[in-house]
Amino acid sequence: MVLAIRLKSAGYAVSTATDARSGLDAAIKEQPDAVLLDVSMPGGDGFSVAEGIQKLGPKLPPIIFLTASKRPEFRKRANELGAAGFFEKPFDASELLAAVQATLSN
Repeated sequence: MVLAIRLKSAGYAVSTATDARSGLDAAIKEQPDAVLLDVSMPGGDGFSVAEGIQKLGPKLPPIIFLTASKRPEFRKRANELGAAGFFEKPFDASELLAAVQATLSN
């Protein structure tokens, strides 16, 4: 929620989801310009949500992954899925906002 508030204060329209299923449902319904996904979430993980998003069609939103884990295989998996960014918690909020801005301007 803190990240959503920070993004809103930066002028972004933000939609949040509390679990993997509702995250995928929101991506299908809302067709966002970008997606921020936590790797660990109730009802699945960010990787499964990203895979579901990738099945939606030719124009896919860029995905930035967030994680509290230091496991190198998480970064590798994110890269395999074509992540636009990967941040380990705690992360610098200004760096994340810069990554969001750069991702949306491409």
